[in-house]
Amino acid sequence: MTDLSVSIVNTNSRALLLACLETLAGTAAEIVVLDNASEDGSADAVRERFPEVRVLAQRHRAGFGANHNTVIRETNGRYVYVLNEDTTADDWAFARIVEYLDAHPRVAALGPRLVYPDGRLQDSAWRFPTPLVSTLGLLTVGKLGVKQSRGERPHAVDWVMGAALVLRRDALDEVGLFDEDFFLYSEEVDLQFRLRQAGWEVHYFPDATVVHHESQFSAEIPERRINEMWRSRHRYWRKHHGSFGARVAALATGGQYAVRAAAAPLARRSRRRMLLHARDSWRVRGPGLRELADEWNGRVGASSQR
Repeated sequence: MTDLSVSIVNTNSRALLLACLETLAGTAAEIVVLDNASEDGSADAVRERFPEVRVLAQRHRAGFGANHNTVIRETNGRYVYVLNEDTTADDWAFARIVEYLDAHPRVAALGPRLVYPDGRLQDSAWRFPTPLVSTLGLLTVGKLGVKQSRGERPHAVDWVMGAALVLRRDALDEVGLFDEDFFLYSEEVDLQFRLRQAGWEVHYFPDATVVHHESQFSAEIPERRINEMWRSRHRYWRKHHGSFGARVAALATGGQYAVRAAAAPLARRSRRRMLLHARDSWRVRGPGLRELADEWNGRVGASSQR
């Protein structure tokens, strides 16, 4: 058993993936890439340039949780670093991460400091989006009491972003892996909520810094991305707070976006996107990223049978 296994899932982001692996080269970790049926030669490029990296070339497209679950089951590290393909680091600080987790045996999930390519801090640790927290967020338009990724010392938080998330295998063995009913978004919140319910801790770890380049794969289709995000949020709230709590949390969060839509010209935001969020807070009517994957799987599956 190794100390640390790195799980990376890639979909048509060859350049970003190779840049990520370049910074991971030489680190003391088991690195596994699951290629989510890319069409840009990603899997072959990794095999050619990084023969030490294990590649799982998948012929169908699945969601975030399902893909990372596949890698988690195929690895044996005491800790699993769930990592986006659009991340890099000057120093991955694996030794410091393992040392910290070994010294804090009740920490089941840990998130490093995330920064944008220009060095600006990216918010990456938050309070759980309970109905109460969502309602308080409406009063401050999400500005106060929600973000927890501040400070220079490691500390306990509610949940950290899945773009760079270290998980303790023993804790996963206890509470289970990602819930695959979430196709994309909120699955890491759900997992960390379950971990916290089971008595485990989640920590923000600014002693390690990761650059998050934010892949444009789903950003190029904003309405589907927003639909998928809200479908996952509704699922999360219903799962953990019931139908009434889910409605309260959704409407309070949707109200925040309605306020942001009104202030969009001053804040230099896309008013249309804010309105899409407000609309989906009531009900998601259009297709999301799951349907996009299903369409691709159906098209490719039909072609292979000809």
